[in-house]
This record gives sequence, structure tokens and C-alpha cells, in this order.
Amino acid sequence: MFASRRKQTISGKNIIKNIKRIKPAKARKVIRRFHFLIEKRRNICEYLEIEISDNDEVRNAKNINAFLSKVPLSKKEYNTGRNHKERQKDIEEKLLHIDNKATSEKWNTNELILCLGYVMKEIELEGGLENYQMASQIGQDTNRGGDSSGILIKWMKELGRSKDNEMNALEIGSLSVKNKISTSGIFNPVIRIDLNNLNNDKGIIRQDFMKRPLPGNNEGKFDLISCSLVLNFVPTPLERGQMCERFTKFLKTEGYLFVVLPLPCISNSRYMNAEIFKSLMSTLGYNQLKYHEANKVCYFLFQRQNDEGKANKKQFYKKLKVRDGPKMNNFSIILPQ
Repeated sequence: MFASRRKQTISGKNIIKNIKRIKPAKARKVIRRFHFLIEKRRNICEYLEIEISDNDEVRNAKNINAFLSKVPLSKKEYNTGRNHKERQKDIEEKLLHIDNKATSEKWNTNELILCLGYVMKEIELEGGLENYQMASQIGQDTNRGGDSSGILIKWMKELGRSKDNEMNALEIGSLSVKNKISTSGIFNPVIRIDLNNLNNDKGIIRQDFMKRPLPGNNEGKFDLISCSLVLNFVPTPLERGQMCERFTKFLKTEGYLFVVLPLPCISNSRYMNAEIFKSLMSTLGYNQLKYHEANKVCYFLFQRQNDEGKANKKQFYKKLKVRDGPKMNNFSIILPQ
């Protein structure tokens, strides 16, 4: 994702100015808030049975409006939530306790619709998406040490890969044409794609990886796929599994897959940890070469082998709880049957 160079959002609201001056601490705060908002929206909409996507705000607005038109008095509650000009302590407290469909059942529909309006205002009207994208770009600024591909290049050099290997790469969720993947010289060409290239940067194609045409032959495949902080944004466990399976269709045998996830997806999930993710990728035909945990994120480097472990896929057809706790998240990946 990229920040927009425009001074206003498409709705006319001002967005963060002078983004180069945003401190890393502020950028992290914006990112955490945006993650919180989209998670709570997903929880609420799951209970209200509204189809939602983290990557299509136009469709989200249409689906929510369609729901509101069918539920008497819901529009009033929704607008009440949207009309708050400042953060409301009582609504923030409710959001903290809306986790999933089961726990949402203790709230009545009107409460959930009010909370949905409150969340949507911040996402849509207060520049939530644009602010998040700008904060993400700052987090990737190499001058701030935030380029997640730096560790990838370090690992590739440790594996003996150099400019002489003539490797190409596909970068999913690209934020910059100047990161280490692009400037190391190890990968050429680098094909960069992202769902929301707001800058319309000429070096980044606006494209959904799940809709990218399949390569017709091995020449159209890649020596490396980089997927940094993208998999966690895929809305459902099954769609994440579908994405993991699709990597293989674009990767050459013995090609590399670099995955970056927020650390809580691995360290604080009821259904996922580093070993489970490693095992899941193994069933898809990958050997884990490297793993590293930082303060906020974790890094995986896999290499594709010849065959998938089809016999072991069945264990990943549904979620399996491996631990539990009141503050844990529900991040998981389910493979399609």
C-alpha cells in the first residue's frame, strides 16, 4: 500500500500532512489503531451477517447500506455512532469486548449497529485508511530501519545468492520501489503489486494477487515471492489458506517464499504458532530455511520442494485450538479441501 500525495481523501477530508515528519512511535500507533478498527468491524459484521472485505471500502459501504435499508430504525443507530466527534469511552469499552460472533451475542443489534457506525466513521471519514497507508510507508522507510526485506537480503547472501544468479521476484503488497529487494541487485526484474497503490507509482502494479493470471509456463514463474504483512489482512482463515496454496502456482521449484507476519499472529493466537505454520507450509511442499522474531513482527523464509505433502493436508482443514487465554487473538489458516 502507498500513501496518497493528495492533501485530501476522496471524501474531501484532510489527511496527515508532512508525512516525512511522523515519528515511528506515531506511525505504530496509527497502524495499531487501524488494525483494531478493522478487526472490530469484521467481528460486528460477522454477527450481523454483512459481507465485508478489508480491501474494498466501496463494496463495504454498499453492503452496509443494503443491510441498514432492511432493518427498521437501524439507520438512526448507525448515524448516532457516526455523529460522535471524539472518541467515546463507553463505545470504546464495548469494542474491546466484541471479539467474535459468540461473544457478540450478549450485545443487542442496536448496540452493534451503533458501534459499527462509530468504527466506520473513523475508517471512512477521518482518513483511517489513508493514515494507515502513510504510517505503513513510514514504517518501511529504510532511513528508519523499517524495510522488512533487509533481513531477506541478508539471508539470501548467507545462502550464497548474489547478482550473478539472475533471479526474478514477485513482491506482493509492495510499498516502495527503493527497498532492499529492488536495490540489492540480487533480483531482476522485480514485479511489484499492491491492492491500493494510491500514489499510482509507475513501479507498482495495482493488482489483487488472488486475481493475477496464472503463469502459462515455468518461464512465467518466480525465483522469489515476498509477502510482507499481507497474509494477516486476508479476511478469513480459508482465504488465507487459498493464498498459501496459490503461492506455489507462481513459484519455481526450489524458489523462495518470504513471509512476514505481525508477531501476535504467531505468539498470541489460539490457533497458530511458528511450528504449526511451518508444518502447514510443509504440507504445501515447502522447507523452512530461516525464521526470526523481532519485537513486532516475525519473518519466515521457505524454499519450495518438488511435491506437496497431500497426505498431511487433512489436519489443516479446520482450526485446532492449541492454547487459550482472555487476551489472545483468533488468527488461523485453513487449507481448502
